[in-house]
Amino acid sequence: MGLVRCVILWLLVPIAVLADPRPAELPPGDFTARQYIDSKGCVFLRDGAGWQPRLARDGAAICGYPPSLSLRGLDGKARLAALDPDAGKSRAQRLEEALTPAVVPNLQPGELTSDPRPLTTLPDMGPEPAPTAPLENLKAALRAAPAIRQGMSRDLKPNRRLCELLGHDAQPVPARLGRDPSHGYCGNLSESDLARLAFARPLEAATQGAKPAPVRKVATSVTKPKSVATPRTAISKVAVPAPAAPLKVERLVPPGARYVQVGSYANAGNADRAAQRVMRLGYPVSRGREGKGKVQFIMAGPFDTREGIVRALDGLRRGGFADAYPR
Repeated sequence: MGLVRCVILWLLVPIAVLADPRPAELPPGDFTARQYIDSKGCVFLRDGAGWQPRLARDGAAICGYPPSLSLRGLDGKARLAALDPDAGKSRAQRLEEALTPAVVPNLQPGELTSDPRPLTTLPDMGPEPAPTAPLENLKAALRAAPAIRQGMSRDLKPNRRLCELLGHDAQPVPARLGRDPSHGYCGNLSESDLARLAFARPLEAATQGAKPAPVRKVATSVTKPKSVATPRTAISKVAVPAPAAPLKVERLVPPGARYVQVGSYANAGNADRAAQRVMRLGYPVSRGREGKGKVQFIMAGPFDTREGIVRALDGLRRGGFADAYPR
């Protein structure tokens, strides 16, 4: 009877007591999960620094689950060939398997064999000649510049009104350096008109021809007899008009002058023609009226410097406006 009781007690002992309470293999040190399943499928819970088996209600250990680290390695890659065909292969083996189907079927006979001929040393041919292409391109661009400029200006037909206002021909022609201020956009002026432009002559010639210092001395010496001749008769005064001509032709530039007046016109057509002549000479034109009347005065300017007024005065007088004077 006692023997039967021992057998029954032995059968009732929990399986967890008979089983090993430790995992079949410990997880790595960087395993941070609270639950761990060993290679036998048994579940263990973290207990401080160790692991304790997880028990069911009847006290038996819970097993039969997939292991935590058996199918995949520590780096997350599969260890079994069924999950990763390249498991356990080196990098060289994987490259060979990948390149062999692509390279070997396309090889030609003798392609991987070396050339049996010995190496030969080629002679030194020296440095290559300097290329001349950039210089030739630059020369070609310079030769084509006038034609390109003329073609571009020909397409700007709405701006032909500018040529008419400047007094130029509306048809473009090849420009000549220093002669056409529009650079070929408008037709060139005639040689006679270009010769009258002040910028076409040396600066020394323009300034020397307009020096007022000697004229000032002559004007003062001539005006002295006029004050002495005041008691004479009216006939003697009319017979001596000599001082008026030098004063009219050579007049000093007053302080603050910025314009050169070429004349006053009561007829609007005459005023327009005078303005066109001034523009053909290459000067800007300004118009004004005297009071509220219809008389218009035509002026060239404005000019910023005294030298500009002197040059414009000389050019306008040479261009046919002998009565031009600064104001």
